[in-house]
Amino acid sequence: MDKVEAFGNYLGTGSDAEVWFKALTPSPKASWAVFVAAFEDRWPPIVVVEKTKAEYERELIEHLLPDTEVGTKTTLYDRECWMHEAWATKALQLASRAGIAAGTSVIWQVRGVIKDLLKADEYTDWAAFTTEVKGLKGNRVLEKKEQHSRQEHKVNMLCADVARL
Repeated sequence: MDKVEAFGNYLGTGSDAEVWFKALTPSPKASWAVFVAAFEDRWPPIVVVEKTKAEYERELIEHLLPDTEVGTKTTLYDRECWMHEAWATKALQLASRAGIAAGTSVIWQVRGVIKDLLKADEYTDWAAFTTEVKGLKGNRVLEKKEQHSRQEHKVNMLCADVARL
């Protein structure tokens, strides 16, 4: 069986493509190149719109690690991992696509809730930043989150006490 006939076996029953394929004369089925030309004439390839570097940078700035997800687990590439690891992986991908991975642009804008857990205040590039984020121990992140919640609760209680004065 040649490629053209094999192609026909993968078409959905009753689909427009199957109806078109069955109606084809032998001429367009003579070779793969002729068939592809006929197919693309009937169904022109769709041009995928690529995001601009600015759009990737905007997406990166909006890619924040919500406080509610700190210390939780998720699945990345079919493996369970801490949410901050998955977040860092996507952040580095976005920085690369935005063309800023070799620098430090907008790191300070996306550090968000994990900034208190990081050792460095400045980084040489996005790889260094995301490597440190990925290196955070999940249990330590969870402990810090709980500690932050307790401190926030104390502050709220103190504010309530002051308000009653």
